[in-house]
Amino acid sequence: MNKKIVLCLFILSTIISPESNSQYQLKIDSLTNVLKTLKEDTSKVNAQNELCRQVYQKGEYEQAIKYVTDALQLSKKINFKEGEAKSYLNIGNIFWLEGNFTDALSNYSNALKINNEIKNKKGIAAAYQGIGNVSRMQSNYSDALANYLSALMILEEINDKQKIAYTYSLIGIAYAEQGNYADALNVKLKGLRIALEIEDKHLILGSYNDIGKIHESQGNYSEALKSYFASLKLAEELGYKDDIASSYNNIGETYSIQGKKPEALKSYYASLKMFKETGNKFGVSAAYANVGAIYQVLGNYDEALKNCLASLKIDTEIGNKEGTATAYINLGLICFSLNKYSEANKYFNNALLLTKEIGDKEGIKASYNGMADLDSAIGDFRRAFAHSRLCGIYKDSLLNEASNKQINEINAKYQSEKKNKEIVVLTKDSQIKDLEIKKQKLLMYSFISGLLLMLPLGFFGFRSYRTRELLKLQTLRNKIASDLHDDVGSTLSSISIFSEIAKEQSSEVTPMLEQIGESSRKMLDAMADIVWTINSDNDQFEKIILRMKSFAYELLGAKKIDFEFDTDDYVSKLKLPMDVRKNLFLIFKEATNNMVKYAEASKASFSISGNKIKLIMLIRDNGKGFDVNKESQGNGLKNMKKRAQEIGANLLIESEIGTGTTLQFILNLA
Repeated sequence: MNKKIVLCLFILSTIISPESNSQYQLKIDSLTNVLKTLKEDTSKVNAQNELCRQVYQKGEYEQAIKYVTDALQLSKKINFKEGEAKSYLNIGNIFWLEGNFTDALSNYSNALKINNEIKNKKGIAAAYQGIGNVSRMQSNYSDALANYLSALMILEEINDKQKIAYTYSLIGIAYAEQGNYADALNVKLKGLRIALEIEDKHLILGSYNDIGKIHESQGNYSEALKSYFASLKLAEELGYKDDIASSYNNIGETYSIQGKKPEALKSYYASLKMFKETGNKFGVSAAYANVGAIYQVLGNYDEALKNCLASLKIDTEIGNKEGTATAYINLGLICFSLNKYSEANKYFNNALLLTKEIGDKEGIKASYNGMADLDSAIGDFRRAFAHSRLCGIYKDSLLNEASNKQINEINAKYQSEKKNKEIVVLTKDSQIKDLEIKKQKLLMYSFISGLLLMLPLGFFGFRSYRTRELLKLQTLRNKIASDLHDDVGSTLSSISIFSEIAKEQSSEVTPMLEQIGESSRKMLDAMADIVWTINSDNDQFEKIILRMKSFAYELLGAKKIDFEFDTDDYVSKLKLPMDVRKNLFLIFKEATNNMVKYAEASKASFSISGNKIKLIMLIRDNGKGFDVNKESQGNGLKNMKKRAQEIGANLLIESEIGTGTTLQFILNLA
């Protein structure tokens, strides 16, 4: 099943209210009747927008668009800005669910603009979430996280805990998709704690599903199944059928990855049954696709064909282009296995047209690959070769292109070095032959010639050696980061999760479990800093700034300390060595922690600026201050100064009792 379809299904089930799962049609009928009696005022706009929401949650996007279009037109007519913004937000949600991310982004942006004008903070946060979802689905994770963080700050300000927990869930998904499972689990646990605090059982079971997804991504299938079954149990207790269906879908997916096809089939059928009961067409289509995929692997092509055709029919009805493209590809493969070559060719061509339309390179590659196999089977080897070649083009990713380029550069250096060595050998042979004729004169020439030849040889040799060593170092750094994430992170994550679950089940050992959970979370935070520092992808200063902002917001936001964070364009382009990056971030982290613990400040400011010569970081607060001349300073200040010395930086701290504190960090770059 397509990864993006799974994500859409998950998020849709998360934002749908559990009560609507069994009462969609009742609410729709009721709202439709009410709508007939309303005048053209704000009440009618609100009813139309709510009807739109109820209908698109059923997967009936065309009807939903009709309702929301009427709402938008009436809002503009009566100058109802809040209704207009809500209409744009609903349109954005529909386009996003259809996979039309360009139009989704346009409507989310309109919603954001209007909500900013009328200062509707809930609407602003919802628009940021929508824009973040679009960025995430396009793999633009830095923009996605920035938008999610903007939404989170607003929701923290208005103390909407339910939406805060949901935003943490979105942030966790973004981290998990990047393979950053430690940070993903950290924010998921934050969301779970809030859900437990407000006793929102729908969010609690969603958190269990999220945690299961993280374990599944790490290959920890037994822990994934534990989380999924915990979610399923809670969903069954509450009678939330859409969530029961989603849990069965996740369980089936894990069984399928493990190769347990009969168990996976049983779970997918249970998911299909529940989605049918709720009328969730998106979910029904996904379940049919999953059942068809299992039958296809088991070799039962008749059943596979039947289920994939059922999935295709629904996806076509609701306008789900990605689902439709996936169904075309699967149907092509099934027909090929049944020797129905004409039908297979039709499906592969349909898939190719649609995947090109939506820009799905993986789908384009699969379509060409299917066509190549089909051409070979019917003996058209010329077309088979052409389609295989096109498949290969789309198979090569940008990463492979970059790797090939790097390999070619190293090979070019090697060939140059080899050629220079051959020149040296030939020159020496010539010198030996002519030695008896022109001993003194040629001895001098040969020395100069040899020296001139050895200089470029040494230069290219050094560069080649340095390139190989850098590649080895980068590979080692990435392997260490990966191992820490996969092994240590998984263990600490499990300890933290189990402590949370155990606290829910027993009150007698809560203090001990609290200590275990807190210790594991501290170790998880520390490990996240280490992994982040090691990872070569984070050498760019822009990534450091993003991590600093995120840390400051979480820490200062919890204490309700207002702060500003300013950076200039120059520093964003800097690339710092690993040891400098590590010490700079840890100094910032220690200073921020000290501010929260001891300063009793209400305002703070952070600024980072620089040029070709220096990098300057300033941290100020309006707290109670302290006497910098006293010997009884804690280890925190000493550690910061020691870290600055390690990288050749200067650290100046100015403070007096009652005047706040200023920390200035200066690093020479030249």
